[in-house]
Amino acid sequence: MATEPIETDTVFRYIAANVQRLRVRRGLTQDELAAAADVSPGLLHRLERAKTNVSVAALVAIANALGVTPAALFRPAEMPETTRGRPRKRLANA
Repeated sequence: MATEPIETDTVFRYIAANVQRLRVRRGLTQDELAAAADVSPGLLHRLERAKTNVSVAALVAIANALGVTPAALFRPAEMPETTRGRPRKRLANA
């Protein structure tokens, strides 16, 4: 059974979307996930923007830190819309 070829950029976007979704779901910052996976924060930042070609070793380390299999990072997914800047702080019962 033949499958259609997939573009490398598409796979990068899948990985980026899945890493970001899983990281946010677990309440981790990029720095916290980078430390847990023993990768540089810059690498993780570029990975979540689909701007880098990451090694298999780094993907395995990131998947382990997120508590998923490496295959989970390759599932088709869409990048969430992002808003620029930091979230506003909530005021305590003002």
